[in-house]
Amino acid sequence: MRVKEPSKALPQKAKRSKRPTIPHDEDSSDDIAVGFTCQHVSHAISVNHVKKAIVENLWSVCLECLKERKFYDGQPVLPSDIWLCLKCGFQGCGKNSESQHSLKHFKSWRAEFHCIIISLSTWIIWCYECDEKLSTHCNKKVLAQIVDFLQKHVSKTQTNAFSRIIKLYEEKCETGEKKGRKDSSVTSVKGITNLGNTCFFNAVMQNLAQSYILTELMNEIKEHSTKLKIVPSSDSPLDPLVVELSSPGPLTSALFLFLHSMETERGPLSPKVLFNQLCQKAPGFKSFQQQDSQELLHYLLDAVRTEETKRIQAGILKAFNNPTTKTADDETRRKVKAYGREGVKMNFIDRIFIGELTSTVMCEECANISTVKDPFIDISLPIIEERV
Repeated sequence: MRVKEPSKALPQKAKRSKRPTIPHDEDSSDDIAVGFTCQHVSHAISVNHVKKAIVENLWSVCLECLKERKFYDGQPVLPSDIWLCLKCGFQGCGKNSESQHSLKHFKSWRAEFHCIIISLSTWIIWCYECDEKLSTHCNKKVLAQIVDFLQKHVSKTQTNAFSRIIKLYEEKCETGEKKGRKDSSVTSVKGITNLGNTCFFNAVMQNLAQSYILTELMNEIKEHSTKLKIVPSSDSPLDPLVVELSSPGPLTSALFLFLHSMETERGPLSPKVLFNQLCQKAPGFKSFQQQDSQELLHYLLDAVRTEETKRIQAGILKAFNNPTTKTADDETRRKVKAYGREGVKMNFIDRIFIGELTSTVMCEECANISTVKDPFIDISLPIIEERV
């Protein structure tokens, strides 16, 4: 019987299992040996660097595209498919974009591993080295921890980001809009990219884009420190109150940016940023399946109305030096409540879309008449066939 000489087989085996020795990252020290093991997780994730980066930079915006300041028809080109490097917190556009800054960032680093990235819209985690999709349950606690951290801080960070992006839009477009804008208030019809069975969403947005009153009212309240004058009813002894509003919420800002783009940009638009914001409020639309347009409109208007209500209520409390139930006296609480009732009605959703249905009932015996008023967004009317 012939026996293979081990001296010839050993070098190949040693070569196959050889790995570079890389210093271990202190942020990635908790191992869970379950499922697929990516050897780069220990060296390609730094929680501290990511936390520092997301505080200093705009959220969900490609930093390189922002630096290049590419403009199309007077508007900055900001891709919506953004991936965040879990090593340093760099945010770059994905492989499907024209510039592919996320991939270029990975290739520019050879001394360190910057290969693990996460999508800020779908939360998919990808390793460029393995060319594999990773799970938060694969082999590291730190992977689940950093995803949890990003998801918890997304709303607050996005609010500030949208406010700063709005200013970026206006800085560049202020002169151009004054010169080129026509007197007509009708927005030209543009195509909207289908994100995957999202035609129900696109149909709603096409209708809202033609509601010029919506755009006009949103222009009045889009900025931080916007003044709002609350005028109590005529039978109220309270004087008018001027309150200062904070920045709009993330969904309201995303809706404004989309409607602004429908007015100024050319060619089909991607509604991904707005759709992702809506999915955070109503996760049922994340499935990319056909949905009911009327139901989506209800969710959208209700979520925006909630953001604006909180914004107005916060402005009223600020006008009274932020009173609490412990610090405020009875008179202050009464005023805050009264101004709150009137102020909530002044949000732009109520002013445009909310109607009032009056039901009047009269008693046949005593002839007493009772009236009940209910707010509504829409009324379903029966379709009656005409009989010949």
